[in-house]
Amino acid sequence: MLETSCHCGNVQIKTAVKIETVNSCNCSACLRFGTLWAHLDPKVVTITYDDNDLGSYCWGDKTITFHHCKNCACITHYTPTDIGNKDRMAINFRLAPKDMLDAVTVRYFDGADTWEYIEQ
Repeated sequence: MLETSCHCGNVQIKTAVKIETVNSCNCSACLRFGTLWAHLDPKVVTITYDDNDLGSYCWGDKTITFHHCKNCACITHYTPTDIGNKDRMAINFRLAPKDMLDAVTVRYFDGADTWEYIEQ
């Protein structure tokens, strides 16, 4: 079970799904955020927060919305918009405990140019 939160604890995320692979994307947003995305079905993720504590940002093709804690500014997850893939969201795995982070395989995705995985 993954139980994680932003730095201050205002946004908490839980899932029972074992995360084995995460994605490092180099698109203009992810590169700046420094995130590692664990992609999941929204039905298997529980996110708790106070409505006043969560900020959001949507850009580009408007298919996903990035979310962050308004208090500590950690990027916590992204969710699909009305035109996005309803069966896919992502949590920022950089918020996971270090032992879990050290145990995952990182795949590199070229979101800046080719939209393909980069072989390492």
